[in-house]
Amino acid sequence: MENLLDLTIAELLRRYPVSRDLLQRHGLGAVVSEEGERVLAPFLSLGTALRSRGLDTTLFSRLLTEEVESAALLEAPGLDDPRRSGELTLLALMPCGLKVPFSRVITPFLETLKKEQGLDITYAVEGNLNQELSYYPYVGTIERVEELPDIIVSADFNAFYYHSFHRRFVATGDYVSYGDVAPCTAFAEAGLPDPKGEYFVFGINPLVIVADLEKVGDRPMPQRWEEILSPIWASDVTLRGNNDFFCHAVLLPFFQEGGEEALRRLAPNVRQGLHPAQMVKQIDAGEGGALYVMPEFFAHRVKHQERIKILWPEDGALASPVTLQVKRNKIDELKPVLDWLTGPDLARALVGARFPVPHAEIDGELQEKPLKWLGWEWLRGNDIQKVNAEIDELFLPRVRRVLR
Repeated sequence: MENLLDLTIAELLRRYPVSRDLLQRHGLGAVVSEEGERVLAPFLSLGTALRSRGLDTTLFSRLLTEEVESAALLEAPGLDDPRRSGELTLLALMPCGLKVPFSRVITPFLETLKKEQGLDITYAVEGNLNQELSYYPYVGTIERVEELPDIIVSADFNAFYYHSFHRRFVATGDYVSYGDVAPCTAFAEAGLPDPKGEYFVFGINPLVIVADLEKVGDRPMPQRWEEILSPIWASDVTLRGNNDFFCHAVLLPFFQEGGEEALRRLAPNVRQGLHPAQMVKQIDAGEGGALYVMPEFFAHRVKHQERIKILWPEDGALASPVTLQVKRNKIDELKPVLDWLTGPDLARALVGARFPVPHAEIDGELQEKPLKWLGWEWLRGNDIQKVNAEIDELFLPRVRRVLR
């Protein structure tokens, strides 16, 4: 392991998230507070922070190394072969920012469940982005419910929202929602609880606008999503994607509200498509354009927070869902797992990772911020698979002309 003492606190937290708890337990909570992360963490080295408290740097390094190695053992297994997903009790396809936190809390829970109740759960946790070209296309070919996991946790508006999947496995009652959670105000006002009880949204990956202050200059900051369609942002907006794909969780709300005209206005403003982690690196390097649309989680990974302003639009962060579905005939057998997945312990872990949850009793910085949701009536009335294809046909050629 590298020399941890030379790392800044910000770099330490980014590389080894488990270090946050250890720092807090040793009286260094101030440097990992919101203010500390903004003012001190980008410049203060771990060694200097420890010495300022009179702490043994060698002992702390050893303790941190042990925690990092222990945490690595809690990583969940991945999905090796999509065709074997039917053998799984649980498949979780998580947003990038949630894969590791989710893995590290579900693994010990399932180990304890096996020891105490004898319930042996076969599971896999994958990054949702990794499966967009592999597992999700495979889902479209499945004809028998036995070929699918008992519990599906998935991110974004994916194949499990397509009409073809709904017709075969949801309308038939094979897959249902689970959980009776009193929703917080933000979830209730956005209309996130499914009135038909077919899908349970147990978390939201909120997409926000991040402004590079130097690149924005004297232009007015966008307060609502429609404002990034203005010509003043020509070739200055970075979206998640590349020349062949742009995030539909971003494009769907524009298309829903403004149709082809909204996509026509947005296309010339697109500077590039990047993964959110690449956006973070670009901002820290002082490169790129003025505006970035990214998950709020990644916005806080920018080391140079003084360079940016995180804009939570007045009409709400775009609500990219983390959804749970379960086979109806497996509910009784898997009740302990389902209760945990929809319960307060996991909800607190999600909130700690900056993912809003529906639970009204859970406090968190993002819990009451407004969310912009497509709406169940619209989702059921429009086949997302066909809408996404229409968006790509309209948007990609226009963007490619701009990016040449």
